Amino acid sequence: MSGTMRAMIRADEYRDAGVLLALTRAVEAFPGVRRAVAMMATPRNLDALRKMGMAPPHWPLPPKPGDLLVLVIADDESGAVEAMRGADAWLSARPPAGALVAQGTPMDDAPRTLEQALVRQPESRLAVVSVPGLFAAREARRALEQGLSVLLFSDGVTVEQEVSLKTLADARGLLVMGPDCGAALLDGVPLGFAGAVRRGDIGVVAASGSGLQELTTLIHRIGGGVSHAVGTGDRDLSEVVGGRTTLAALDRLAGDGATKTLVLLAKSCARAVALRAAERAAATGRPVIAHFIGCTGDLPALSGVTWATSITDAAWRACAASGVTSAAWATVPWVRSDYAPAQRWLRGLYLGGTLCAEALARCRHLSPLSSNLAVDGVTSSARFRVAGHHLLDLGDEEYTRGRTHPIFDPSLRIEALYNVANDPAVAVLLFDVVLGIVGPMDPAAGLRDALTAVRERSRARGGEIAMVAAVVGTDDDRRGAQVAALQALGVMVMPDHATAVEAALELLPEEAEQ
Repeated sequence: MSGTMRAMIRADEYRDAGVLLALTRAVEAFPGVRRAVAMMATPRNLDALRKMGMAPPHWPLPPKPGDLLVLVIADDESGAVEAMRGADAWLSARPPAGALVAQGTPMDDAPRTLEQALVRQPESRLAVVSVPGLFAAREARRALEQGLSVLLFSDGVTVEQEVSLKTLADARGLLVMGPDCGAALLDGVPLGFAGAVRRGDIGVVAASGSGLQELTTLIHRIGGGVSHAVGTGDRDLSEVVGGRTTLAALDRLAGDGATKTLVLLAKSCARAVALRAAERAAATGRPVIAHFIGCTGDLPALSGVTWATSITDAAWRACAASGVTSAAWATVPWVRSDYAPAQRWLRGLYLGGTLCAEALARCRHLSPLSSNLAVDGVTSSARFRVAGHHLLDLGDEEYTRGRTHPIFDPSLRIEALYNVANDPAVAVLLFDVVLGIVGPMDPAAGLRDALTAVRERSRARGGEIAMVAAVVGTDDDRRGAQVAALQALGVMVMPDHATAVEAALELLPEEAEQ
């Protein structure tokens, strides 16, 4: 990428994903700025910068993992300098939480501790915890001890800490959503990166990120609405955690007069724990739709419970149970690409773990099949380039430790896309775009160069990679504009994720479906 590049390092200054995203947007708004990136200086982030062509030839200082980086490419030197001055001023006006002046007085009037915040706002009932995983459990416990339910956005929390926190919450009549709870909707208020969804009478209890997003936004697009959507954390229905948040959420929804239909969704679960949750939901007397991706084998008939076959199916069934009817979405046409002889594999690059798990469940007949998600019968691999069909959850903790989640910082997926562009054996690329209230305004723009490279480099080898995507969101989340932008790049955008997976499978060369 041509232009003038400038870089700034702020040593030992941690900022969370929301701040880094807001800073990136602020710098990109300066006149003449072509591209801006704000991130923590982890080794993986630095490697991604090099592959993106955005690493300066010489750093002002050798960056360390705890340093904050700001990089900008502008039309000319004056524009780059002005953008860097703006970034420095923006950060200086927003000191890190806990920053103090020499006298021990807060640098501005904002509360710096939970206790200070409660003095300002004693009616608070929920704390959102988004700190490095090393400190997350401690801060969540402090909030519970103050009588607050917790949305635990942070990952890096051990299962033992999760059980301890949820046991304390149960004893105090509180909820712990998470850890790694990326989204929830309570009383119509979107939390985390939840989407713009109308209110209604469907209550959702789900794993905490992309699955909840897909389900609730599909309900909205079909014509239904959501009363509450509680994110549980991916491990909640495991044997060791025992469904503590799921069961507590169902008890609360049972007493909510606005909730007429219940939907349960999980990407991994212990069979006995999942069935106990379904029975608890049915005991409320409401229609229950359940989709447990991680449960294998036939599920037993339970009175009042309908087993959905996909997240899409769950959304349609929930709307029907609530009396909402809508015409089926139009079919998106597709044409199988002209593949070169070497092309045969499917690559899935996901931001969301539940969507990746759903894709894996639908691709189990492919061989060889690998993923970084732990699934029985699927080879474990977190590498970007392997021989065989390969689906990755780029939002998994092994990738996000010490860096911003790829929903907010696209550099990790851009790195993975360039690996696809350079791999002559890939035939079909499958990916998601997850929109939300606080997510990037135009994620397709951040992927433009990498997706163009995928198309052009495959053509240069005498073939073409078929690109298939699902855009999770509503028109209030800018979904229509993102669909159009991706289609302009040659991406086949399907109306929902389940359909996207089916299309990707149909697009594979026939000899690859073994």
